[in-house]
Amino acid sequence: MRRHTIFESLKESINTVLKKLRSKGHLSEADIKAAIKEIRLALLEADVNYKLVKEITEKVETEAKSSKVLESFTPAEQILSILYSVLVDYVGHSEKLKLHGGKNFIILVGLQGNGKTTTAAKLGYYLKKKLNYNPILVPFDFKRPASFDQLIQLGKSNDIAYLDLRNEENMRIALSKIDSYMEKNGFNVAIIDTAGRKEIDTPLMEELKLINNYFEDPETLMVMDVTLGQTSLDIVKGFKEYLKITGGIFTKFDSSAKGGSVLSFKYVTGSPVKFVGTGEKIQDLEPFDGDALISRLVGRGDLKGLFEKAQEAISLEESEKIAKDFQSGNFDLNDLKMQLESLLKMGGLSKVFSMLPNFSNLKIPKEYMDEKALRRMIAIINAMTKEERAHPEIINASRKERIAKGTHVSKAEVNQLLKNFENFKKLSKNLKNLDISKFRF
Repeated sequence: MRRHTIFESLKESINTVLKKLRSKGHLSEADIKAAIKEIRLALLEADVNYKLVKEITEKVETEAKSSKVLESFTPAEQILSILYSVLVDYVGHSEKLKLHGGKNFIILVGLQGNGKTTTAAKLGYYLKKKLNYNPILVPFDFKRPASFDQLIQLGKSNDIAYLDLRNEENMRIALSKIDSYMEKNGFNVAIIDTAGRKEIDTPLMEELKLINNYFEDPETLMVMDVTLGQTSLDIVKGFKEYLKITGGIFTKFDSSAKGGSVLSFKYVTGSPVKFVGTGEKIQDLEPFDGDALISRLVGRGDLKGLFEKAQEAISLEESEKIAKDFQSGNFDLNDLKMQLESLLKMGGLSKVFSMLPNFSNLKIPKEYMDEKALRRMIAIINAMTKEERAHPEIINASRKERIAKGTHVSKAEVNQLLKNFENFKKLSKNLKNLDISKFRF
């Protein structure tokens, strides 16, 4: 059974409303009122804050009832644009971390079990690999020694520096050591993983307040599990009574959560979402882009994000080779393997299609959605000889048997891969005049 992705139900509901509007041509006020009611229900079912839903739908309805929309030849597209603009205003645009040329301090706060420690390591990796900063990880939960071991191990295994202060009993002295250690060793960002608890308590809050106030203008980010829904926003309110929260990070963005808390975060807290955790790997942390998210929600896709992912997944030389082979009809299994590997890096075909306009609701076959299945397909190609990859037509029944045994898969999977390859070949014949090299995937 196919697992739903975050916002999928909301996307489908909005798409259904827009389809109905497009089928009508000119719209009456009654049509608009009915559509707004459906959008309201969809947002509430997606666990969006009820006060925010009320404001969004009232604004959209007011603007949609203007003569500009009612008299338009494309009223549905006008309403789509209004909905997009209103949602982006409330959800927020992409906001970068507040980092400057000197020493920077990022304080991660949140309840225990929300992924704060792994997020600290992911953030360190992101700053080092993507932004070329020199970060240091600082575990700072003195009541839970295991948190020191966890973050230090993540630092070691991913080549990110760390500072072990577990033997320092005085918190103020420990904080001063972070500052001096950075100065002495040339680190420009400290990521401080603070104490987490199962519930908010006064001693914890006072401790966090001390850390927050020690540094001048720190970036204090609340780490929340997106599957908690609106509960996570109630927790943020509790933290905000003691701390200046400058942004949020939602973990488990690859889950089937409704996602309403993400859309509501800025409205409820006054601070933007800055990152989302999209998986378990160290590189699975992405800057939050409200424009791109809302664009995908209303069916416009996210081409900018798609091209960025494609550029990370495959080199210019590789993409040019695939494009040349694709158009010349010389597309072989080596090219298919290269494409499968780039798909794997980009999150699978379902991720790619979700970022394309008018393709976001397309149901993708399981073999392209499942990371394990993609890896099996690559393994099948790896089990072939050089000649078989270049000339798949020579792969007869006995060769298929050998390939299947070599990769511990069924013969049916080998047949399916070859069938998929033939479909790609047919597609290449139909796209000979398309310059796909610029797509780079």
